[in-house]
Amino acid sequence: MKSEPTGILGRGFTLSGDGKFQRLFMAAAKRPPTSVPKITTVQSVILSRQSTKTMVGLTRYSRVRFFLLSRPRQTITFYTPLLGALSGPAATAVMAHELAHAWLNEHVKPEESKDREGEADRLAREWGFGPELDALDREAETVQ
Repeated sequence: MKSEPTGILGRGFTLSGDGKFQRLFMAAAKRPPTSVPKITTVQSVILSRQSTKTMVGLTRYSRVRFFLLSRPRQTITFYTPLLGALSGPAATAVMAHELAHAWLNEHVKPEESKDREGEADRLAREWGFGPELDALDREAETVQ
């Protein structure tokens, strides 16, 4: 489904997945304060059935080249086997965390590091997702 710009996502993007996933994601995208600069580089949000042992979500940043021009593009993927095992609040926390990665990639700089994981969590908390992140932490403890 092609989605219109919504909440923190400042341009249209492709959203795949079942209705419950789409509703949760769209609600999460609308929660950051309106004063936060929009993310305009997310092209697609995917709900994948691929099985992973530890990964619930992944944000990929790349640069697409058109002749001499280069444009950044991001894809956010969520993996159903683990995402589906989480409560609604914990799943929302994963979505907020991945949106924070996309925002940091676009407005700070793209990078992958252990520090970036903490930055994404801190940013999601600033956006008001503290209770959901706490729920995710509690649920993750029971899995470990």
